[in-house]
Amino acid sequence: MNNDKVTIGREKYSASDIDLITGGDGGEPLGSILLLAKVLETPLKLPRMIKQFCTLCLQGSEMEEFRLALIRVQIDADLKMHQDIQRYQQRRYVAQVIEILLFQELMLAPSEREDVEGE
Repeated sequence: MNNDKVTIGREKYSASDIDLITGGDGGEPLGSILLLAKVLETPLKLPRMIKQFCTLCLQGSEMEEFRLALIRVQIDADLKMHQDIQRYQQRRYVAQVIEILLFQELMLAPSEREDVEGE
């Protein structure tokens, strides 16, 4: 795990998490992205931070970028699951819960197989 930290405002964040959730664009992360970075650092904080996510007012491109950040976290967690199963399961769960809260569905949800027997 990368221990490099970046300071934004008065808070320290994982540089690798910021890079992941911003897609490596190098721009100044928005408040919603920093909130996500904070909960990814310590996933067990999610229950106490639910209200902060539910009250996010995301519009247009900010909403699209936030959803892409959640999807990046899920993909990253699946790809790295073998490295630290508990850590990456928690990170994936956090991203999925937030996506469901804000978007009412998972973009990467496993599709349910239709029962085609008898047709």
